[in-house]
Amino acid sequence: MLRRMPSAARKRPPRLSRDLVVEAAVVLVREQGLRQLSMRTLAERLGVTPMAVYKHVEHRDALVLLTVEAILGTVALPEERLEPVPWLRGLAGRVRAVGLEHRGLMDFLLDEGPTVHTALVILDRTVRKLHGAGIPWKEAGALHNTFFSWLAGAVRRQEPWDASARGTPPPFEKFFAAAEALPAADYPGLAHSVPHMRATDVGREFEASLGFMLEGIQRRIDARQEAVRKKPPRSRPS
Repeated sequence: MLRRMPSAARKRPPRLSRDLVVEAAVVLVREQGLRQLSMRTLAERLGVTPMAVYKHVEHRDALVLLTVEAILGTVALPEERLEPVPWLRGLAGRVRAVGLEHRGLMDFLLDEGPTVHTALVILDRTVRKLHGAGIPWKEAGALHNTFFSWLAGAVRRQEPWDASARGTPPPFEKFFAAAEALPAADYPGLAHSVPHMRATDVGREFEASLGFMLEGIQRRIDARQEAVRKKPPRSRPS
């Protein structure tokens, strides 16, 4: 006759490992944001003591690095055959989606930089893509920094919209009120700009800003390639 297993044995959690710890941390970040991640909250989610987590991850800073590594590892790079600007457009959309799904990720990247391997891969591929289009290495690195600083800031700016409860005033309402209180005759720039800012949703604003960034990069690529075409060929020694 078969014996029934005790209920405690049937509900025993899986054996803890570093991979399991990181997987649970990613889920917590998706639900609560990176800033809320702690060894204690993670232990509670796993149903273990904090000391059990410390056996697999040394401290919170190490946990954050492993979690960011795993999150950015889900970003698939666009097809290599694409030209730099379409490649960057595709990458920006994918990074934005991951950033919005994991609040606080962009704060980490802005504060710490690309300190994890998956972020360094994105940096390397971006710089190589720009260099392959004729941009010198130094300038390609500077373009990467400018582009991704803007991208991280744009994603970070959207987070309050996504996190705000229904019925609450939209973010930047105080800015709009302060700008609109100024006399239009003295501040025509604000008078003409603020109504459009109010009417533009965050998605359209992102696409417009991305277009400005990519247009500037394409102009630099075109200028470099034009300079190479106009460069006179070297004369052979007689």
